[in-house]
Amino acid sequence: MGVRRAVIAPGSRNTPLTLALTAQPGIACFPVTDERSAGFFALGMAQYSREPVALVCTSGSAVLNFAPAVVEAYYQNLPLIVITADRPSEWIDQSDGQTIRQQNIYANYIKGSFQLPTDRDREPAQAGNGVSSSAATAAFSDRIVAQAIDTALQFPRGPVHINVPLSEPLYVDMPGHTPPPRILRTLATDTLPAAETAGLFVSSWNKASKRMIVVGTGHPDEAVNSLLNAIADTTETLVIAENLSNINGPGIVSTPDLFFAALIEDEKAALRPDMLVTIGHSVVSKQLKIYLRTYQPAEHWQLQTELPYADTYRALTHIVPVKGSRLLELVLPGRGRDVGPSFVTEEKLPEVMSGATRTYRSLVSSVSGRIRTLSSAYFRRLPHCDIAVLRDLLPLVPPGWVVQLANSTPVRISQFFDTRADLRYFCNRGTSGIEGSVATAAGSALASGLPTLFISGDLSFLYDSNGLWNTNFPSNLKIVVLNNEGANIFSMIGDQQVIERCQPFFDASHSVDLEALCKAYGIEYRRLSGEPATPDPGPIHAMQSRAAATALQTFAGFLALPGAAVLEVRTDRAINVSSYKQLFKTLQ
Repeated sequence: MGVRRAVIAPGSRNTPLTLALTAQPGIACFPVTDERSAGFFALGMAQYSREPVALVCTSGSAVLNFAPAVVEAYYQNLPLIVITADRPSEWIDQSDGQTIRQQNIYANYIKGSFQLPTDRDREPAQAGNGVSSSAATAAFSDRIVAQAIDTALQFPRGPVHINVPLSEPLYVDMPGHTPPPRILRTLATDTLPAAETAGLFVSSWNKASKRMIVVGTGHPDEAVNSLLNAIADTTETLVIAENLSNINGPGIVSTPDLFFAALIEDEKAALRPDMLVTIGHSVVSKQLKIYLRTYQPAEHWQLQTELPYADTYRALTHIVPVKGSRLLELVLPGRGRDVGPSFVTEEKLPEVMSGATRTYRSLVSSVSGRIRTLSSAYFRRLPHCDIAVLRDLLPLVPPGWVVQLANSTPVRISQFFDTRADLRYFCNRGTSGIEGSVATAAGSALASGLPTLFISGDLSFLYDSNGLWNTNFPSNLKIVVLNNEGANIFSMIGDQQVIERCQPFFDASHSVDLEALCKAYGIEYRRLSGEPATPDPGPIHAMQSRAAATALQTFAGFLALPGAAVLEVRTDRAINVSSYKQLFKTLQ
């Protein structure tokens, strides 16, 4: 798998890199002026495609503007190939322009740092070796680049940095013919769990009467989805998968924040798992984290290697560095043959399963039903607020779309609603920052070619408004901005007394005209006119009110627009906060 896309931030020192990349027929190059937005534009491409994307800039502080995207790529395990132009080493710290210490600049958040040679690094020609100095340097550089790309693609994947010192003159003609680049691949030799490991895992699984699988953020995988649904349907296992896991099914809990918030004390103790299995990256749900840190399992098996010592729940006991499905597929009847002496044989497995207690699944089903009844009734009564907007908007998204979610409020609110099997969900949860969200959504939309909806708060949108400054801004991207003229999140999840004391520092009030902003970037703008009325709390459904019907028509019309567009939906901060908090009170 080679590099097929490159995002290039314009500059002088990186001119030779720009000339070289644009001369490659197999690489599509995209110019983005702002380096921070360029970094997240490339990240969005890599996030959706799972392919390496090159990211190029000039020397100096431009390199540091890539840092937020590099860090996010590191924690999402995305193969960004960061290529930075530099001055020769003799000019570092010599008061020359656009010159900083670039070698190893991303050291804590990179899989590998590589330095290409400069002219003075070339070896003198060796008599009789048949290789000229320039040819030897070119071959060495070729191998370094191949090694860097291979490093980015080795599991676990991640960003790499190639620093390229360039001497003047920079503006020179490219050679008429260059040999094809070298391809270097490290091939996997062992992708299956050892027999002893498989036996130990299945033995622990069968001894546990209460099992929980938590699926973190991940890319869509139909095989894993089918496997987890089979486990949820046929075993005493609670499978939890938020929308960002891209796992879904009728027997899978997709709203853990609501699920664990609704538990009474007896239920919390009864649901405490004997065995916890985690796959994928991080989860959003704070309620889930609190629960598992309080009611810790006897065993916690982590089936991944991206962050092998991520002990999120303070209960980690086993780490297996293979794809999670390799072990989980063994626990279904008829799957576990010849995997080791401690494994429960295929013939014995049904007996073990039939002997397991059925109260666990019954309790999960009971709690899930109660939550659905309470939350559905509450959602119908909601006034116009952020939660009500997503309640109305998400069901209208056509099948096959990609949904990008911004931190912090939109991604949290989206967890209140069941995951749709016909959508794909993404969010920058590597570091969970608000920067780069517009550019990430744009990069993802360009890479996928699929209709994409990005749901953002006003601060995330404004913080990355430069993400709109892109000559290749994709026409298949729609953006909905929940605008409460400030930040909700601190009031929603923080301690009220602390919030009141620190209000001047939490308050991000603004009066930015989003219509004028969109016009400046040439993006079509729409606004939900008027404020939907508070629905009747009685038997008449909220959708039957005229104001709510108008909102639905606005959402549907907006999603059907032919090009890129922004829809602003104004909400009230105080109502947003009270509606959020009241939801959890309703469940308790």
